[in-house]
Amino acid sequence: MTGFAALTFSQANAQTWVTDSITMGAGYTNDVFYSLKNGAQLSSPNTNWHIAFQTTPPGPYGNVSVFANHVQANVKVFALHLRAATNFATLSPSDTIGKTGDSYQLTNSDSNWNYGAFNMNYNQSNAFDYGWGTYDMTSHNVYGDSLFLVTVTNNGNTDAYKLWIKKFVSQPADSIQWQFRIAKFDGTADTTMRIYQKPNYSDRLFAYLSLPSYTVSNREPSRSTWDILFTRYKEYMVGSPGVPYYNVMGVLANFEVEAAQKLHAGIDDTVGYRGYAYSAKLSNIGANWKSFDMNQNKWVIADSNYYFVKCKNTDEIYQLKFTGFGGTGTGKVVFQKRLLGSGYLAVSSMPVALQSFRVAPNPAYNDASILIDAKDATNARLMISDLNGKVVYNASVDIKQGLNVTTFNTSNVASGLYLITLTNGAWKVTEKLSVQH
Repeated sequence: MTGFAALTFSQANAQTWVTDSITMGAGYTNDVFYSLKNGAQLSSPNTNWHIAFQTTPPGPYGNVSVFANHVQANVKVFALHLRAATNFATLSPSDTIGKTGDSYQLTNSDSNWNYGAFNMNYNQSNAFDYGWGTYDMTSHNVYGDSLFLVTVTNNGNTDAYKLWIKKFVSQPADSIQWQFRIAKFDGTADTTMRIYQKPNYSDRLFAYLSLPSYTVSNREPSRSTWDILFTRYKEYMVGSPGVPYYNVMGVLANFEVEAAQKLHAGIDDTVGYRGYAYSAKLSNIGANWKSFDMNQNKWVIADSNYYFVKCKNTDEIYQLKFTGFGGTGTGKVVFQKRLLGSGYLAVSSMPVALQSFRVAPNPAYNDASILIDAKDATNARLMISDLNGKVVYNASVDIKQGLNVTTFNTSNVASGLYLITLTNGAWKVTEKLSVQH
């Protein structure tokens, strides 16, 4: 892995626009991790990995997610709905009939790093179901018995693999690890593997598996050193019939990076930028800052489209504007940025009385489970409000020592961002919830 080198771009001073660029290469063959603060960037090949295992621990930042490299490596994922322990060795083509059409393909979320393709068949009514496996309250591990079919197409040839993600071990800290079994569909190259969080992935989002070599790579910079990622991914198109996911080139956000889009704005239209409706959605910047003009046969970018980006790593807010795009020929993106201010970000700290406070799934579609792991029993109040302060839920909750789960029916509220606040008067904790219908 190459170093995360700062290039010859000056740091953005407050209210001073700085022009910068990244280049992904012809065919977008590299991902580029970028820091808004100092222009540092890491270009990492994106065609030599196929499956990514999340190495951030479960909690506010991790959700034991497993991603697939759908676009650059042509990876497709299918749940076979078979117990891996009894069917892994004997899997035959007849076991896949009616399970591998395009409509059955599992696809990475474009909203949250915590929901990769292998998580997408989770039971929404079970907060402990992660799709590939189930959380065990006694051991705090996640155990899996789901059998997946993974196909990789290269130069017209398709290789098929069977994958059993057996376990995510969450403790002790020096032994956090993934355990999985993988083989080619015909049973050859049958291998059981482990990926340990330490020492290589303690501050990375994912560890990356390459097929057919079964090698694991470290291809990211430290997650505290970058804000946005220029990459290719599948974007969900609302209202699209058939298969609603399309390949796009766009910009994804790191954990704890939030963005707000402002259309038809003047260049100095920053009044109230601290109060904008910022969203932690993974693809909030996304791919729509550009479009292809068929008449002119070129990419065009709206000149009044701005993004405001909160970066918790640096406690700063930036204004971002795209000015140029080279398309698949060069993969070059040109943009302007400027620092608007710092010291404006709310720092969320866990009260001493709680071990953890988490909402899942997030985004939520029908129900959201609010998980409260308390050190001691107490009576508290749970309030849910929209960003305008309208309270949509307000109830007293009796919290027992240990793990508590409260379910909030999101089908009765509009899509958007909500704040979930839990308080007993002596302490208060707040988390954001995204509702999508």
